[in-house]
Amino acid sequence: MQRRNFLKLGLAGLLLGPTRLLAADGTQRLLSCCSDNARNHYLAMLDTDGNILMQLQLPARGHGISVDPQQRIAAVFARRPGTFVWLVDLSSGEVIHKLQAAAGRHYYGHGVFSPDGDTLLCSENAFESGDGVIGSYQRQDGWQRVGEFASHGIGPHEFRLLSDGETLVIANGGIRTHPDLPRIKSNLAQMRPNLAYVNRHDGRLLHRHEPPVHWHQLSIRHLDVSADDRVAIAMQYEGNPLQRPPLIALHQFDHRGDADLQLLQAPQQVQARLRNYCGSVRFSQDGARFAVSSPRGGLVTLWSSDGDYLGAHQQADVCGIAVQREGFVLSDGSGAQQRLTGLSQATLLSQDRQLHWDNHQLEV
Repeated sequence: MQRRNFLKLGLAGLLLGPTRLLAADGTQRLLSCCSDNARNHYLAMLDTDGNILMQLQLPARGHGISVDPQQRIAAVFARRPGTFVWLVDLSSGEVIHKLQAAAGRHYYGHGVFSPDGDTLLCSENAFESGDGVIGSYQRQDGWQRVGEFASHGIGPHEFRLLSDGETLVIANGGIRTHPDLPRIKSNLAQMRPNLAYVNRHDGRLLHRHEPPVHWHQLSIRHLDVSADDRVAIAMQYEGNPLQRPPLIALHQFDHRGDADLQLLQAPQQVQARLRNYCGSVRFSQDGARFAVSSPRGGLVTLWSSDGDYLGAHQQADVCGIAVQREGFVLSDGSGAQQRLTGLSQATLLSQDRQLHWDNHQLEV
């Protein structure tokens, strides 16, 4: 079905049969937020050839997406400093619940489900104090907010569960903002970003790791976790634009907390092209390598899981990365979806210049 036909159906309540969305044979689907030329905002589902299967209109721009372990529900998060999270049934496309930020809080654009799918955790800002918190929402309470705990930093953004199902790894970006001045960063001189490991039940801090003091303006924003709990990190530098700090890091969780961040540098010319800004980061399906996007640089860099630079793929305004058995699917602001296999073999899957893919995409 063509995109224009979906628009005629009334996107906010779109219902489709289960086989049209999550196929019975387990065929992979992709989820991403996007906007059109009229500045309408959507959650979209695509097949692996880049064909749009569903578009659901959102009240404002979306950002990250999380899917419960049973792949029944997707949570789509408002872009910072947004105040909505929508829960969408992946069989029908129906919105089953709309979360609203609590008083004094806004969402930071990411979240995770618990291993049983009964709890949704969301990164949030307690904006009067500037403290980062993780809000907890329970299925048995009708997805009501039942509490929160500290993220142990300012500006929590993306976070994931480790393989034990108990430990969260949180990217605390270190940047203080307020919804009255939504894009103003008020504490750049005092930034202290960190990577925090936190117990998901009681919010207890297990370990916290910071970049070196001279890179204290290196905002830790996005991350991914491999099957063996290796954490790949994408960062954005808020300091002198003439400097060329490392923008990518690896970390391996250990219970003693001895391991430092492993900061990575691409070759000099590639590093300069990243323009001090990295977006999404994802491990390959086998965990042997990972990809990091730089929309400002129009590059995706590829790295081994040990931190060796492997190469780069050029794609203007690229940010979203999804994982397939064959490699990665990359989305960009010009409406293109490309499949990247090997180190440089890219195939254009689709392009709709009426659409602008947002920062992240996720496979289901």
